[in-house]
Parts: sequence; structure tokens; C-alpha cells
Amino acid sequence: MITHLFFALPASEMSLSPTILALIVVSSIVFIVGFAKSSRENEYKKLMDSFIERKEESDY
Repeated sequence: MITHLFFALPASEMSLSPTILALIVVSSIVFIVGFAKSSRENEYKKLMDSFIERKEESDY
């Protein structure tokens, strides 16, 4: 009865080999880690730019 609650196709019916599945998983992990890293760096850069901008305004 529990099988009626979920709907999914097995990987074999989608013609996905274990190699392709592993490639999809690795690519997904690399994307998520890269996205998180670049987001963190962009936030830091924007914060530093705003501090530099405020300092330049206060110098005048």
C-alpha cells in the first residue's frame, strides 16, 4: 500500500547508468558548493565597498 503513495521511475527505465547518476550527483554538489562560495564572497565585497564608500564620503 505504501508504494501507491509514491510515484517514481527507476533509473533503468530512464536509461540512466550508474556512471551518469554519479556524474549528476557530483555536478550537483559542485554547483551548490560553488554557488554558496561565490555568494559569500559577493556579500563580503559589497560590504567592504559600502564601508569604503562611507569613509570617502566622511573625508569631505
